[in-house]
Amino acid sequence: MRGKRVVFFSTPAYGHLQAVYPVLARLVRAGVRVDWYCTEAYRELVTATGAHFHPYCVDFSRYPLDRLTADFFSLYRGLLALNRRCYLRYRREIRENPPDLLLYDSMCSFGKNLAKQFRVPSVCLCTTLAYNLPVLLGTNLLLPSLKLIGQHLPQFLKLYRCEQHFRRREGLPRCNLLDLFVNAGDKTLVFTPRALQPFVRSFPRSFVFVGTTIRDRCGKGSVYETYDIYLSLGSIFAARASEFERLLETPLFREKKVIVSAGAAAEDLQKRLGRARLTFVRRTEQLSLLKKTRLFVNHGGLNSVYESLYFGIFQLCLPQQEEQKLTALVAERKKFGLYVRDFSGLTAEKVEKRRRAWQTEIQKYRRILRAADGTTHAFREISKLLFSTGYPDGKGIYL
Repeated sequence: MRGKRVVFFSTPAYGHLQAVYPVLARLVRAGVRVDWYCTEAYRELVTATGAHFHPYCVDFSRYPLDRLTADFFSLYRGLLALNRRCYLRYRREIRENPPDLLLYDSMCSFGKNLAKQFRVPSVCLCTTLAYNLPVLLGTNLLLPSLKLIGQHLPQFLKLYRCEQHFRRREGLPRCNLLDLFVNAGDKTLVFTPRALQPFVRSFPRSFVFVGTTIRDRCGKGSVYETYDIYLSLGSIFAARASEFERLLETPLFREKKVIVSAGAAAEDLQKRLGRARLTFVRRTEQLSLLKKTRLFVNHGGLNSVYESLYFGIFQLCLPQQEEQKLTALVAERKKFGLYVRDFSGLTAEKVEKRRRAWQTEIQKYRRILRAADGTTHAFREISKLLFSTGYPDGKGIYL
């Protein structure tokens, strides 16, 4: 592996980065030079792997992903603009110093476009469930997407025409709506086990469902007390402190010892609501905390859902966006977590009854999740491309 060079264009969001950094760290240990592009906020995380940190020259603060992901139209508009800017900014670097392999997060369509333009082998790293037409048609995503498109149809058409004009000018493939979310590369590595991916057989062989990297992220960490409930609903919810207050007044949380990951609102909530049984913190070391938790209330993010299942902790999912609704739906259909729309009538007794009834399924999928070594599988797939002798032909076969 020594002498090989990889460029990784990452999405600067904690959930996306923590799912893949054990893979990048293993590449570095194998002697690969990894040039990792990210924002300054994550410099320490990147350099801890031994990778070479490169700060993005595009201002990602103009496209706050934590807020954009709550609104499909805003996300679509923001990603189109962001990916055009990044493509134009980094095309010269890739042309003049092409890597042996280009890795990119599934939201970074500019990575896919750069790889195709300069004929560099590529791998898409997908840290959500994978999406294609059968997934859209067969799950909860189609109707909300059509509704949003209908509400913003003139703007959608204008944005789409603008993107198609840009791609024609640059000699790039036509834009596909799904390209903004799962930008399939020569290989697409999905960090989920096959058993948990909806419509898994509808994906081509270039999609490899590698599993998670959780076992490589389970360090010693912090030491926590035991809690009845761990509540973490993501940065979107954390910005709405009043909703935390209403949620904690519902029957499920009464008389329970609760720890709440509340982001920047933690100090204010601790002053207003703090009492012996409620603890508010800005952030947690989730893998350490889950070991001391009886129930996890989360937002349906894939990392949180899988980390809870990894330890066999029953979970309630309160999604904040469509992608999280799909994950919550999978958890409920597989019977290892409950998709909750309304907490008002939910009691601890009802949750415990459901947990006991689903214990067989919880343990079944826990074993499946633990058996899938995502780090090793992803490393093996990337190594195959690094040792290939040329760019793939039109059928995806390496020469």
